[in-house]
Amino acid sequence: MSSIATDAELLYPLSLFRESEGESLPAFDVVVGEAMPQPYRDLLVHHGDMTSRLEAFHNGRIVLDVLHREVTADAYRREVVLRVEGSGLPVEYGAIEIFLMAFPEPVRAQIVEARLPLGGLLNAHRVQYGSQPKAFIRLGADPVMSAIFAVEGAHCFYGRCNELVRADGEPLARIVEVLRP
Repeated sequence: MSSIATDAELLYPLSLFRESEGESLPAFDVVVGEAMPQPYRDLLVHHGDMTSRLEAFHNGRIVLDVLHREVTADAYRREVVLRVEGSGLPVEYGAIEIFLMAFPEPVRAQIVEARLPLGGLLNAHRVQYGSQPKAFIRLGADPVMSAIFAVEGAHCFYGRCNELVRADGEPLARIVEVLRP
């Protein structure tokens, strides 16, 4: 484990939401991408978007539930659960900070509407971007994550700390993405 300041920085914006909710960060370890167990490796260790990967893996359209949102002059932050449409199965938790000014107005408006996951929205608008994972993580058993995914017992969770960037290198978003066990 690393220092608390480093943990909060690496897990930002999850750390921001946990702090505002009076919850502590889950214990976690950084995992080398090649050491990530399957199917998490295929779902997390890449430079593309999560939405299309989750849709292919779960054989269904992914929809968005917003748990919390916050808008400042600099960014739009939200805590979300991605679900498989129809079944409602929660398949990803995300804490995301989106730099709205990096997007054209029609895309900004749809981001704030929060009807589609960001990856699906960017793909629909043909925004050229890539993922730059900063770390792959294994989180220890965590009551907040267990409740989000409606799983009981001690589970570990796998995820990634990621940054989305435009083709010109401009940052679009910072995300902590955690998958269902």
